[in-house]
Amino acid sequence: MKESDKNRSFRRLFYFYLERYLLNKHFRCVMMKGTVDPKEKHPVLYLANHSSWWDGLIIFLLIEQMSELDHAMMMEEKQLKQYAFFQKLGAFPVHKEKLKSVKQALMTAKEKMEAGGAVWLFPQGKIMHQDIRPLELEGGASFLVRQFEQVVIKPVTLHYTFNQFQKPTVSVEFGEDVLVAGGSLRSKEVTSLLGDLLETQLNAHQAQIIADPDFSTNEQFRQVTRTSRSTSDAFDSFKKWVKTWRSS
Repeated sequence: MKESDKNRSFRRLFYFYLERYLLNKHFRCVMMKGTVDPKEKHPVLYLANHSSWWDGLIIFLLIEQMSELDHAMMMEEKQLKQYAFFQKLGAFPVHKEKLKSVKQALMTAKEKMEAGGAVWLFPQGKIMHQDIRPLELEGGASFLVRQFEQVVIKPVTLHYTFNQFQKPTVSVEFGEDVLVAGGSLRSKEVTSLLGDLLETQLNAHQAQIIADPDFSTNEQFRQVTRTSRSTSDAFDSFKKWVKTWRSS
């Protein structure tokens, strides 16, 4: 497969389709905390937990809205063949069962970071339930971090929740920049560091949602998509209208 077939026109068209229709159909809204682009001017690696097929699309929405960087995402070749449109959004393939493909994908990621771009990895390597602990990371992220004397790690956590609403809400937290001297660390040290960083943020993120699942008091999260009305919302509005009509 081609490394990437990024297409600006397709990206804009797909962004509007995603924001105006697809996410509106399936989610109540998207909430976000933090800032997308790092403050540090170093190679940057975004690491995100992976609990849903939607993760890549949610991330695309946010970086298209709020980032000035050129983003690329490593994606399993089998999935990329099945959903080829991801290539036009900046995804590049890796075949994890082939060592040559893994090395090539990691070198592609390194080159993109050296050129000033940002690379995204799901270091768990596959979709795992969002409540599974501990987070088990594969070695690719560690290898990539160790290629740089200094690299910015940007932890990103995604959480999907139902509460009183018919449709789920997805919340995304962009953590603080973490500057890592990758070249001075051993592989196991980096893997442990990245795992602790991502898991700690995910636990805190989840605790915030449990404490305030409607995002009614947590001002750190802001809504970045319009609220989607569900069947239950329409029915509630109808009941209010009937009640008002009867009392008039």
